[in-house]
Amino acid sequence: MSNPEIPLSVDALKPFEQGTVKEGSLALAGMNRLEPLILETDGEAAVRLAFFFDDERRRVIEGWIRAELEVLCQRCLEAMRLPVESTFRVGVVDTEVMAEQLPATLEPMVSGQRDLPIHELLEDELIMSLPDYPVHEEAGCKASATLERINRDADDAVAQAREHDTDNPFRVLAGLGTGGQDQGGTDS
Repeated sequence: MSNPEIPLSVDALKPFEQGTVKEGSLALAGMNRLEPLILETDGEAAVRLAFFFDDERRRVIEGWIRAELEVLCQRCLEAMRLPVESTFRVGVVDTEVMAEQLPATLEPMVSGQRDLPIHELLEDELIMSLPDYPVHEEAGCKASATLERINRDADDAVAQAREHDTDNPFRVLAGLGTGGQDQGGTDS
């Protein structure tokens, strides 16, 4: 690793008082909630964290995380590399009540503990940066040619159905609806 490793947790007060900025890497291995969503955990994420107090003396963590994750393309079901990035601005509070009072510009991180679990925050950011259904670019996906053929066949089937609309048994029913209106519409 060329970058220093980001710690799994930090003191809940000291880095904010010192205005600490940390840049480094974080291993993907051990991210238990992320692991089922990716195919390979050998990589690492690049991270930047800035700890400070804002104008109202709230503890704030501002930063970003970047990684290239190996995920399963939901179109062709083959492995693919997916670059992900998330920037965040987090307000660290001790209680849920305090979290509700944070401005909308800050994501809440509730932790009444002496050490803040930074790895959990970063894992959350990676998970939230993943698309619901990751897919290759259409041109690079092995399933694209098959999907094009299926779509073309479906378009042909729709066109043929329109040409043979006279064979539609429901066409008679459509004529009955308009025929009743032409006769005045009442039976009395």
